[in-house]
Amino acid sequence: MNPSRRLLLKHLAFRASEISPLDGLVSAPPDGECFIAWPEVADRAKRLASALVELGVQPGNRVATLAFNDHRHIDAYLAVPCLGATLHPINVRWNLDEMASVLEHTRDRIVFVDASLMDRAIALADRCPWIEHLVRMGPAETGDGPSTVRANLSITDHDELLASSPAITEWPDLDEHEIMAMCSTSGTTGVPKTVAYTHRTTCLQTMALGLTDCMRLSGRDTVLAIVPMFHALGWCFPYACGMLGARLVLPHRDLGPNRILDLMVNHEVTTSVAVPTVWNAVLAALDANPGRWNLDRVDRIVSGGAAPTATMIRRFRDEHGVEVIHSWGMTEINPVGTMSPAATTREEAALDPNDQLRHQQVAGRPLPGLKLEIEDEDGQQTPHDGTSTGRLLVSGWWVAQTYAFNHPDGDRFRSDGRLDTGDVASIDDRGRMAIRDRAKDMIKSGGEWISSLALERAIGDFPEVATCAVIARPDDRWGERPIAVVSLAPAASLDLATLQTRLAQAFERWQCPDDLILVDSIPLTSTGKIDKKTLRRQFPS
Repeated sequence: MNPSRRLLLKHLAFRASEISPLDGLVSAPPDGECFIAWPEVADRAKRLASALVELGVQPGNRVATLAFNDHRHIDAYLAVPCLGATLHPINVRWNLDEMASVLEHTRDRIVFVDASLMDRAIALADRCPWIEHLVRMGPAETGDGPSTVRANLSITDHDELLASSPAITEWPDLDEHEIMAMCSTSGTTGVPKTVAYTHRTTCLQTMALGLTDCMRLSGRDTVLAIVPMFHALGWCFPYACGMLGARLVLPHRDLGPNRILDLMVNHEVTTSVAVPTVWNAVLAALDANPGRWNLDRVDRIVSGGAAPTATMIRRFRDEHGVEVIHSWGMTEINPVGTMSPAATTREEAALDPNDQLRHQQVAGRPLPGLKLEIEDEDGQQTPHDGTSTGRLLVSGWWVAQTYAFNHPDGDRFRSDGRLDTGDVASIDDRGRMAIRDRAKDMIKSGGEWISSLALERAIGDFPEVATCAVIARPDDRWGERPIAVVSLAPAASLDLATLQTRLAQAFERWQCPDDLILVDSIPLTSTGKIDKKTLRRQFPS
């Protein structure tokens, strides 16, 4: 194939330097906020690529990052895959055992490390003797760190590496099917699983983000990148901004609601993506500080990882003029699968806003290039009637073929190219998909299934509730019974009888939780999702 026809990241991610040379990215690491224009972003990537060659990086080698969202991380995001190596972002919130278990397979020789994480990186290198180079991203921090470093481990400053390296003259021509990155799942329902992304799949996913029916992303936008770059390539938003010429705001480590709102206002952010826990915290901050932040420039936000409640959607819309778009995806699909804006068709645009709100709560339609199917327990496809449920299968242009390194769960990838997502879902007569639950989170009581997700959505709409989770508790008579774990809004109160009475309006009595456990906070995974594994350990019976 002619190299110019290949779907390669180098053809896509640097487009902004040509079409929008005066725009670029805003990075806000601890050593000071900076603006870097897109042409300079491209130059920095070429200089880092030259430095990587000097460090012995060859096509196919894996280069890890242990870092937050900032401009130095972007350097590696671009240089490593465009050079023909494999980018490997590591989840910074994992413990050393989890990190080492993944690196045992990937065998990265070089790790780019945020300056604040050098202690952990050095400890990781002691566990992983194949690590030869640590590249510190940001000024060295004083007063911390081990007194000694093993003799065959070098530590290099990222900025000095760039300053001393000339830009490569051109990027190599690669095969579009070569692996450009590896990412691991957050492990919410099991041990981390590593997924390989190719240049082709990542380019297709990135281009889909610019579709009108996706999230209307364009070069006129300013995107606040809240989704961590160590999670499924930051949902490819860094690449999408480089493709479209949108301004990209990188917040680094502090993702508190006040800081998010400050960045939104100070940089005139138009759109952003995060999980519902983040957006609920933003709403709480707006309530606690009336008049402090003006969100007139914010047009829409995407809520992924879990379904937003009707209250959250309505409040952003009615109180702040911001559209909430629900999205579903998985690390295994590179990662965005569906989007659910308020209206994507003429029919939906004519609906009353409250009718639109009902379908904004579902995951939405698959992006072009993906196909969703629902399969019952007998392996038969269920009708698209919005109520029939079954296991959700996905196939298409950027769905992975299997897990890397022969993970035992590889049988989820079927020989016909369909992936069993592990979700229980339904599809309506307009192609809109709704997640009903994770298969592992469904509660079987007396032989009947109860959706923990449906209960969580209902309880999450209670004004007293800040965050909630519904999990199964073993029961001698019924097998399992649901219990609700709830953190309350400030100064609020809630008891079990009130919870059951309210739920009885939409649920049968046997579907309602038998117990209400009030907690100060609910544990979250590294990507902001509710950590049900931890809750099950905390409340086993």
